Amino acid sequence: MRAAHDLAYMGVRTAHKESSECYQGELFRQDRYRVAICRDGLQWLFQRQRLRFAAGGAAWDTLGYCTTRKALIRLHRSYSAPQHEKLHALPDRIEQEGRR
Repeated sequence: MRAAHDLAYMGVRTAHKESSECYQGELFRQDRYRVAICRDGLQWLFQRQRLRFAAGGAAWDTLGYCTTRKALIRLHRSYSAPQHEKLHALPDRIEQEGRR
C-alpha cells in the first residue's frame, strides 16, 4: 500500500480526517500500523488499522501521540508493532510549524 502523499501525487483524493484510509498526513505504514502527522503538525500519531467491514471499509484508531522519536519507538514496542525503517530516520523531535 502507498502512503497518502504518494496517492496525492498520483491524483487520488486524500482525506483530512486522521482516521481515514487516505489521510494526507500519513508518513509510513507497516502491517496494521502507521505513523502520521496530526492535522495541526504538532505531533506524530501512532495508529492501528481497524478490521475492514464491507460497508465501512478500513479506518484507523490512534493509539498514542508523540513529539519525540524516542517516545514513538517506545510506543511501537509497547504494542509489539513492527518498526518501519523510516521510524529511525525521523528527527529526534517533531518540527512544529510556527515554532522557530
